[in-house]
Amino acid sequence: MDGSEGTLYLECLFPYFFVEQKHGWSGVQARIPTYLGIQDVSKRSAEFILSLDAMDMVLESQRIESAITLIEADWRNVERNISDISARAGILVRGIPPKPKSSWQRDESVSLEVDSGSGWVTLEDEIYRLAASLEEQLAQGLTSVGEAAPELEESLSINQDKATQLSIVLSSAIEDWEQAKKQAQSLELRIEALEEDLRKHKDAALLQRLGATGSYGLPDETCPTCGQSLPDGFEITDYPLTIEDNISHLEKELTTFRSMQLDASRVADVSQVRVFRLREEMTSLRATIRSQKDALLSPNSLPDAAKLAQRLQAEERLKALRGVRDSIESSVDELESLAATWRQNRDALTALRRRELTTADDVKIRALKDSLTSQLEAYGFRSLEPRSIDVSPKTYRPNHEGFDLGFDLSASDMIRVIWAYLFSFMEVSREFQTNHPQLLIFDEPRQQEAARFSFQQLLRRAADNGAAGSQVIFATSEEEDDLRSMLVGLPHQMTSTPRGEKLIKPRT
Repeated sequence: MDGSEGTLYLECLFPYFFVEQKHGWSGVQARIPTYLGIQDVSKRSAEFILSLDAMDMVLESQRIESAITLIEADWRNVERNISDISARAGILVRGIPPKPKSSWQRDESVSLEVDSGSGWVTLEDEIYRLAASLEEQLAQGLTSVGEAAPELEESLSINQDKATQLSIVLSSAIEDWEQAKKQAQSLELRIEALEEDLRKHKDAALLQRLGATGSYGLPDETCPTCGQSLPDGFEITDYPLTIEDNISHLEKELTTFRSMQLDASRVADVSQVRVFRLREEMTSLRATIRSQKDALLSPNSLPDAAKLAQRLQAEERLKALRGVRDSIESSVDELESLAATWRQNRDALTALRRRELTTADDVKIRALKDSLTSQLEAYGFRSLEPRSIDVSPKTYRPNHEGFDLGFDLSASDMIRVIWAYLFSFMEVSREFQTNHPQLLIFDEPRQQEAARFSFQQLLRRAADNGAAGSQVIFATSEEEDDLRSMLVGLPHQMTSTPRGEKLIKPRT
């Protein structure tokens, strides 16, 4: 059930070889265990016993599904890493979906943007601008403090004013970010409430379809939206929406709110990147102000330390942006590789699911059906026309007009179906190379007072299979004389145990 591969235990196979008296006759494959965590355990067991190619296809599908799950997990990890790196660097990454998509193309979708102060620009443009600015600074060279003093004083005044304005802008950006996060959280809570409401309405609709009667509405004095009591003077309409109308309305609401939540999350991401970028700019501006103040206090003959610090900051910023760009590009390369592998696996899985039964499997299923119907005719099956009974190529169980045989049969005919179904597996397995052990054990096969004629035909079928090399064991409490008369002319061995004695006794 968890997507991994496990063992097909013997407990899953024995219901095809051994039918015990207490529960084994209650239905076809009545004792197939369901507690071992195996998906479609009855199908897997039938496929193994008949050695069907379909089992290999199922295993291959499960392996591909597991590979897809691992790829999607790797994708989420890489995408989360990109988000962390880009947020810390004040870079906004657009165009990376939360999981792989068939239509995703790296060159057409992914873009890296930064807040330049006057709007969002691409990361490459920002790197080019910083590189050009740094080259210009290097070309100008360094001047002495005395020569640069007037320019330093003017620049210091401008930067101090800019720091004041930037502080206001940063405070506003933080407030916007907090507001966006709160809105996204509020929408998430609303979506959870709507999903719970939708689930309850679908449960009510299911109960109605199953025939439940009763009112699912709310008392007339209670608001159907918030559940609060209404004061006198308020009335609720006598024509409320039906459960189906409510389900349709809730589904539309969910679609709207999920779209709103997606937009709110995007706004929160943009706000977060902007806050990080403004904080970085504020830190850089304060460092510039400190260096300018220090430079104005320095001797006039010393080089302009403020300009040197500004140059070093530009170099560090340029180096950091290039490093982050290379890191993100490397991660996007990894995503591109994951997307290609994901698409290959999805295509392979789609092709596997479209494949029909192989020719060899189809021949085995048809042989199973022929053996089943011929036995039902011999046993006197009367609830349906035996030739109308088929074996499903999807479940490998006997069915009629697409439905498994069940409660529409008489109790004795259900016993006949179990006889025929299990013997058909044995007979088909002698004709083809399979994993059947050619062993069949019935404990009290004459259930539901099956007709003597039917039981005699079953004994004849068992004798024929035994003569062909199979081993068939019946344990029965039929009267011995009656049983011997039915076995006349049939090859068999019979062990008779007196009443009150055990066949298996303690060692003495």
